[in-house]
This record gives sequence, C-alpha cells and structure tokens, in this order.
Amino acid sequence: MNSPNRQFIISIVVFAVTVLIGFVGYQLAGWSVLDSLYMVVITIFGVGYGEVQELSPGLRIFTLVFILIGCTSLIYAIGAFINWLTEGQLKQMLGRRKMHKEINKLSNHTIICGYGRVGK
Repeated sequence: MNSPNRQFIISIVVFAVTVLIGFVGYQLAGWSVLDSLYMVVITIFGVGYGEVQELSPGLRIFTLVFILIGCTSLIYAIGAFINWLTEGQLKQMLGRRKMHKEINKLSNHTIICGYGRVGK
C-alpha cells in the first residue's frame, strides 16, 4: 500500500480510536449513551456548548486530555485526507475502477501484440 493511502487509513483508525476512548471514558463516569456521544462530538469539533453534566475534577482532566488528543487526531485525519486527494489517489482510484468496468464489458475479444517495444 502506498504512503498516502496508508497515512489516510492510519489517520482514520487513530481518529476512530480517539472517539471510542472518549465515549468509553464518559460511559465509565456514568453518563448516558446520548450524553457521552454528544460530549465527544462537541469536544472534538470544538463547538464549546459547555458540559452536558457537571464534571468531577478527574473527569475535567480526562476532558482536557481528550480535547488535546481529539483535536490533534481530527487535524491529522483532515491533513491525511487532503494529502490523499492532492496526491491524485482519488483520481487514480476512480480511473482504475472505470478501466475495470470497461474491461468487464468486453467479451470475445482478441488482443494482438507485435514484437516491438510493447510486445516484448
């Protein structure tokens, strides 16, 4: 797997793990599923609506660390996505898919190669 694809996949995995850790952290604090998910989203995306519930000192530290890690992983994922696009990976992937569709449409065809530069 080439570097931009690998970097993009790694960034998505890192971001997903970060979201999961945040969600589980708020669940362990006794929050509901909806409150945990809501807090993860507003924390990572920097919305800043405020806490859903009162935070204990330990949960404040968790949230502070989660803000730093969550925002960093989001920025990394966005950067990897932009790198993936600019490196032409999307265009190459779509072109390859189109070529495979065209090849699959072919039937009863014969390919003739000469003994030249291409046919060696």
